[in-house]
Amino acid sequence: MPFRIRLRRHRRYNVLSKNCFVTRIRLLDNNVIECTLSVESTGQECLEAVAQRLELRETHYFGLWFQSKSQLQRWVELEKALKKQLDKFGNEPLLFFGVMFYVPNVSRLEQEVTRYQYYLQVKKEILDGRLQCTVEQGIRLAGLAVQADFGDFTQFQSQDFLREYVLFPVNWPHVEEVLEEWTQKVAEEHKSHCGMQPAEAELLYIKEVERLDGYGQESFAAKDNYTNDLYIGVSFIGVFAKHRNGRSIMLHRWKDIGNIGHNKSAITVEITSKDDTMMFHTEDMEMAKYIARLFTARHKFYKQNKICTEKENQRCPCFPVLSFYTDSIFHEDLYYKSETSLDRCPVDFAFRNGTVPNGSVYSTPSMNSLNHSQTFMQASPMSSSLSIPGSDVMRPDYIPSHRHSKLKRVVRTLRVLLYIKSDEASSHA
Repeated sequence: MPFRIRLRRHRRYNVLSKNCFVTRIRLLDNNVIECTLSVESTGQECLEAVAQRLELRETHYFGLWFQSKSQLQRWVELEKALKKQLDKFGNEPLLFFGVMFYVPNVSRLEQEVTRYQYYLQVKKEILDGRLQCTVEQGIRLAGLAVQADFGDFTQFQSQDFLREYVLFPVNWPHVEEVLEEWTQKVAEEHKSHCGMQPAEAELLYIKEVERLDGYGQESFAAKDNYTNDLYIGVSFIGVFAKHRNGRSIMLHRWKDIGNIGHNKSAITVEITSKDDTMMFHTEDMEMAKYIARLFTARHKFYKQNKICTEKENQRCPCFPVLSFYTDSIFHEDLYYKSETSLDRCPVDFAFRNGTVPNGSVYSTPSMNSLNHSQTFMQASPMSSSLSIPGSDVMRPDYIPSHRHSKLKRVVRTLRVLLYIKSDEASSHA
């Protein structure tokens, strides 16, 4: 009988699996990428890895959010460990990339790829019904989107493909005869843009969206001191309040606002220009704390960058009764710190009278921190492991093939810069 040696089994540890984790990130083009991070990696490192994938330098406008266990959209605190946030608050290890801070004029965005991501963001908000527009505006936007995503109509034998393309907001009526009529109008609109470069169509699309009520705003349900229901919110201009029907009550610009805080379930906003303090009431203390932090984060960001400054005889598209103009931004090497992680609370809308209802009450991406400078930062080696899973192939209606040519990007950048310059020159004429 042969001599047999029995070796004792020892538990084997996978060092990589203990110290690393993989999270998925859904981009604005609806593609999903994967990022391998260490358990100590911050949200900032993950954002930088995504920025590398997108060749994006102007990361200060963007952030990452996830769906919380309470089904709210919660922004990642960029300076804190990502895994701890996902384990504590997240429903699953899936992140979403999006715009956090909006600007009143797209011409302020320096990089072509930044404008492209910005275009994808506002288009998603239109199609998801978060920003409302009239049927006429929707058709005009759809025509620009088709030109941006597919190019000239002459490349196709017919425009029947438009019937398979998402053209209109999801909360518009889906009556076959009406949709057919609208689609035909989009086809005509598409023809009128023949010869227009994609970057120019994207720029015009964003400029159209900038005029819509609710653009760049984030709102929450609250009550005033008389228990009247209203919405309070923030935008790149300042703090505002609106009736539930969307009618504006007041707006205070960032330059006129001092300290923002909360006392139990009440939110306090100090108005330095009037030596007064406004008070709004929420459902509970946690919501008041959350909103106060959101307002504080916005206040810090927009005051530091002087995005909106008052000027007579010019109007802000989001608040037509008020006048503003855009100032120079991001010309200093500024660093931003996070105030908080913030939730978004979407509000359902109903379609009425041929238009979509007022959009100012929807929470759009905004706040949170940027613990980094405006200059591009290299991601850590651990956070730069990105790959596109084969099961998540890009949809052609989101990423047309011409996006992958760096040479064409350079040409398109030059063209769009010339377009911006001519646009600015005509506005000063």
